[in-house]
Amino acid sequence: MSDRAAVEQPVVPDRTLRNRGFVLERGGGFRIDRRRKLSSLVSNEIILAELHALLAREFSDRRNGSMLDLGAGLKPYAVVYEPYFSTCVSVDHPHSQHAIEVDILASADALPIEDASFDCVLCTEVLEHCPDPAAVLAEIRRVLRPGGVVLLTTPFMVALHEMPFDFYRYTPSALELMAGNARLELESIVTRGDYLAVAMSFFQFPITKAWQALSRILRMRLSSPWNPFLFVFVVLPQLLYLAYWRRARRAPGGLARRIYRKLDYVTLGYVSVLRRGERP
Repeated sequence: MSDRAAVEQPVVPDRTLRNRGFVLERGGGFRIDRRRKLSSLVSNEIILAELHALLAREFSDRRNGSMLDLGAGLKPYAVVYEPYFSTCVSVDHPHSQHAIEVDILASADALPIEDASFDCVLCTEVLEHCPDPAAVLAEIRRVLRPGGVVLLTTPFMVALHEMPFDFYRYTPSALELMAGNARLELESIVTRGDYLAVAMSFFQFPITKAWQALSRILRMRLSSPWNPFLFVFVVLPQLLYLAYWRRARRAPGGLARRIYRKLDYVTLGYVSVLRRGERP
């Protein structure tokens, strides 16, 4: 028996905010809120799609499992995963640079949680901010039940962010090596966009930053998807790209898929699915 606290007795932070997540539910489906993720719709929509696919594949026939949302912030994906689990626990670092509303305040490499407590762990855009990512993966494995799965997202071709706490970028080779060292099986790894998505992101970066600065100077809401300039040059290209990505995803033998596979050696990041084996 571990001497760590059980998940049924979380340390609840005193400072909480009303959940202002960026995932919206519409007509039984989900999409990213364009107001909150104006310049990163592509990356976040792909994460959302892969999470939904994993939950439907692994947990659609049971509702008595448990989910750990690690580095949860304001739990934007809770609206997606909560229907699949009877127990959901969220964790974030007490000194996070983001607003947070979580059940437990703790470092990702030292979780106050019993061994083998969760059927699924969600860890999105966290590992690059961890000084010791190997220790984080080892801790994730510890709290996973045998057969449990992890959905892990990591950046690759993206701008520096949350400095000075942005430490790493990860390649598929690195993810496979780190998973193996943590005794986790890397079941799949999916790119978050191809060269076209990266090129579009770099083109749009100065545009969105300029409008954000202008919004602050004039104290007006100019950095919005309803701004005609931003819609044409930032939102619409991303929506068209996502249509291309979805077509490539649906038809593995189609032209869109063949183009995507030629270009996805340059990508915004990766979505990985890892699993803890049945062995101790």
